Formats: sequence, C-alpha cells, structure tokens
Amino acid sequence: MRFNNFWDYRRIIFSKGFASAVWQSRKNVLAYGQDRPLDAGPYMAELDVTYRCNCRCQMCQRWQDPRTDELRAEEYEALAEELHALGSHQISIAGGEPLMRDDVFDIIRSFSGRGMSVNICTNGLLIGKYHEQICRSKATCITVSLDGATADSHDTIRGVPGSYRQIEDGIRRLLSHPRSSRPIVRVRMTISNQNVNEMRAFYQKWDRVVDDVLFQPVHHCSEAYYTGMDESTLHLDPELIATQIKSTPLANDGYLNRLIDSLKTTGVFPRQQCYAAVLMARIDPWGNVYPCLEQHVSVGSIRETDFKTIWNSNRIRDERQHLAADRPCNCWYNNTAIIGHYGNLLEKTRLQSLWDLARHNVTCHVPAIISGKKYKTSL
Repeated sequence: MRFNNFWDYRRIIFSKGFASAVWQSRKNVLAYGQDRPLDAGPYMAELDVTYRCNCRCQMCQRWQDPRTDELRAEEYEALAEELHALGSHQISIAGGEPLMRDDVFDIIRSFSGRGMSVNICTNGLLIGKYHEQICRSKATCITVSLDGATADSHDTIRGVPGSYRQIEDGIRRLLSHPRSSRPIVRVRMTISNQNVNEMRAFYQKWDRVVDDVLFQPVHHCSEAYYTGMDESTLHLDPELIATQIKSTPLANDGYLNRLIDSLKTTGVFPRQQCYAAVLMARIDPWGNVYPCLEQHVSVGSIRETDFKTIWNSNRIRDERQHLAADRPCNCWYNNTAIIGHYGNLLEKTRLQSLWDLARHNVTCHVPAIISGKKYKTSL
C-alpha cells in the first residue's frame, strides 16, 4: 500500500492493529537480518482469488489459464483467521478480475471483518454494477487500473473496446457514496512506451477527482504472467517520463524519481533490499504460496498444510536465502517498492517499544494534518 496523500490514508494508519503490524514487521526484518525464524506473518498478503478476467490485456496472460477449482470462500475464511493471528494487516484482493467471483464480497469480509485493511485491485469494468456491495464489504481501498488518459490508448492495451467509458462511469458511481462509507478510491496507470506520453494528462484528469493517482512501469519477468508485450514496449525512456511529470506535483514523487534516475544510469529498475517472504507473500487462486507477487516459485500449498507451517518451513527459508544471495528478479511495483522502503527504515530505526513507534508516527504525521497539507512519503 503506497501512501501518497496522508490525509486520505489516515483510516489505515490510525486503524486498530496498524501500529502493532508495523512493530511485528520490524521484528521480522531484524530476525531476517540475523537469519532467525520470523516472529510474525507477512505484513502484506496478495490473494489472487481468480485468474478469470473480462479484459484481454497485452501484458498479461492470466486470463488464458484454464484451471478451475479455485479456493472456496470457507478456505479464505480459515486463511483470514490464520493471517490475523499471525499479525498480517494489509490484504490485497486481486486476480484476474476479482469482482468476477460471485462470492468475492464474502471473501473480502472475512478479512475486513477482522479489522484487516483490504485493497481491491480491479480493472474497473464491474465497479458500476457492484458499487453498493463494494461499500458494504468494508474494503479499505480500491485500486482501479486505467492504462491511459484516453479511451483509445486504454482500450487498445486492455483489448476491450468501450471499456474506458464503462470504467469512468463505475468510478463516478463509487464516488457518489459519502467518503465515510466508501473505500479510498485510487486510479493506477501502468506505463509503457505505448502510453507514457499521456502521464501528465492522466494525472490532470484524475487529480482531485479520486483520492490518489498512481503510476508504475510495466514489468517483464520470465517466471511471471506479465510477458505479453513486445520487448520494445518495455524499455521506458526516462527523459520522456521526466518531461511528463515536470512542473506537476509528481516532479517531487520519490518513487518516480528513483525510477527515472535508475533508468538513466543503469537502464533497469532500481534495486533495493527485497523483503519477499519476509514482509509479503502471494497466494494464487488454488492455494499455492509464493514469496511475492512477481516471483513464481511456489513454497507450498495451503490446501496441503496451514500457512503458518509454510511460513516457518525450511523451504521458504531457503528461498529467502536464495533471494538475498542471488535475486533473479527485479521489480518496481508500487506496493513492493514501498514495502522495501519501509523495510529499510524499520531495520535502521531504533525503536524500543510500541510507544516509541506511536510517538514516531505522531511526530511525522500530525504536523501535516494540522497544517492541512497532503503528506507524501519519499522513497
């Protein structure tokens, strides 16, 4: 979960269990650095609840997966109980298109009902149909993927004519609910050479309309499902990105500036400490557990054993050591980047207690609230 505008995210930061989850995350980071068993579960778990999808995106092949027999709602209920007991706090409900599951709101409530922060990651086509159910699910946040400032760009990349207008209408319906009764609404544009020249227009279109506007680069990994785009489309021009964000608030965005600087100097995404299988984990629709959302090396299945056993197994410990010694992947997703950033801070910050952690948060955040300014993290 990326915090651009602190005021909009205060319901997460001040939610019950958030400070405790951050404290447990710090203990995990320290244990990982000392090669000890982890004290808690992952801070963030991404749950891909289905690979079925009503889009045909160029960069993704998940919608082509023919498998059935997805985890049932009662299996997610058991997982929610287990992750809550392990101290996990951030849950991402993703896919495929998660809103295509008839029981998706039961799944969401399994986690939100236990006080966990739930983000729905969606292509947006079904928001209009389900805007009332989304609000009643008590999801904390919804992230809508829009791949361009114009219908032509988005619909071409997503492979569904008319989808842009349908998504816009759905977002308007969701925003018609009082802020207190709806989730935080974010739009996110995955930038490639097909749409990078629309970043400024995209930001100007959605800023002050939704609660947050995000950008992230398209990814390519030989072990991932995001491999469908032509290779030339993946090589982003950092100068063009810099030009697009110049003279906008995005010019001070640490996440984008680190991306630009790294592309200029090395030609690849920024590299930072990876906390896969330490602060994050991913579970696919059939219960297979992976260290993070990018890597596709399964370390076990919750249909064969419980998550805690997998999380404390030698198999996942070996995978942590492998990633630390010879990481085969390099990502710059919004959520993995921010987790890496805060993981580094947690490792370096000398906090002795939950009281110190709370005092640290108040010192950092309250002045921004009092002044009425939007708080922006710096990666």
